[in-house]
Amino acid sequence: MKMWPATLQERLKPVKGARLLFQIPELKDILKAQRNISPWVRETPLEHHRGLSALLGAEVYLKMEMMRETRAFKIRGACHFIAELGQEKRQRGVIAASGGSHALGVAYAASVMKVPATIVVTLRAPKHIAESCRLYGAEVIVAGEVYDDACRIAMEIAEERGLTFIHSYDHPAIVAGQGTVGLEIFHQLPDPDVIICPVGGGGLINGVMITAGAFRPETEVWGVEPEGAPTMTESLRAEKLVHLDNPRSVADKLVTKEVGRLNFEIARRLSPRMVTVSEEQIRHAMYLLLSQANLWAEGAAASALAAAWKERESLRGKKAVLVLTGGNVDAAVIRQVLAEYHA
Repeated sequence: MKMWPATLQERLKPVKGARLLFQIPELKDILKAQRNISPWVRETPLEHHRGLSALLGAEVYLKMEMMRETRAFKIRGACHFIAELGQEKRQRGVIAASGGSHALGVAYAASVMKVPATIVVTLRAPKHIAESCRLYGAEVIVAGEVYDDACRIAMEIAEERGLTFIHSYDHPAIVAGQGTVGLEIFHQLPDPDVIICPVGGGGLINGVMITAGAFRPETEVWGVEPEGAPTMTESLRAEKLVHLDNPRSVADKLVTKEVGRLNFEIARRLSPRMVTVSEEQIRHAMYLLLSQANLWAEGAAASALAAAWKERESLRGKKAVLVLTGGNVDAAVIRQVLAEYHA
């Protein structure tokens, strides 16, 4: 394992001989993103939860990203990305691929900024995702089993039509936009000991790690992935991008075959603690959030609580922020969870 310099600035500066397609975002980029998205993206609550705190033996705070119109944090990166586009690219339109929340984020952002949008939604996505995107005025194409498949199709369409492709996670504007979650956390709670972020492609955790490194370096940032889709965990362990052939999880928003180069490089330098959780642990966490906190949480969001429960001895007595990434989950999944855990 390589040892990286101690300070955030040293960790993120260009490495001699390294080749990246994009510039790694800094705090100034996240602050710019916050200014860009402020007309359309409101701050979400950070609430201390007594019941979960008692269960875990820690001071548990819930960053509730489902408490917004699109029910997910992805609106942040999408709004910042489109805000940064020039007028000509806006007029031509944008295209994105998603299994859910990124689709809604781009459709919403394009709608409020009056930009034409095309969304390629995966076959596994909850049915209401495509319907909601159409209500925002987007053209919707349903194709591809998982994000990587839909992404390839969207990029082909972008080339054919001259559209700007908005990656779900592997772009500095997306990372900077998602990093505004971290800005809000440190505004609402200046001294968290641990922040737990669900990890799909890595945009959210990297944005939060950059923010934490600037505001409170002693704060630990943990990433959590399903055992059936541990793409970032395996890539960091191998010290290179690892491709998974058939990742699956009830936390469908965290399922990707490969994290992007930019996000892998940032994570490799900042070294988050990674936790993997089982399908049973995720479903149990979904039930706890519903029964203890009255929160309709998708599997990705619940994975943060699943990781906290699994590693509760490490959290004992600490202030822990769980980033609940969204609430876009089919009612059928909630019914299955209730049937399994509700006596």
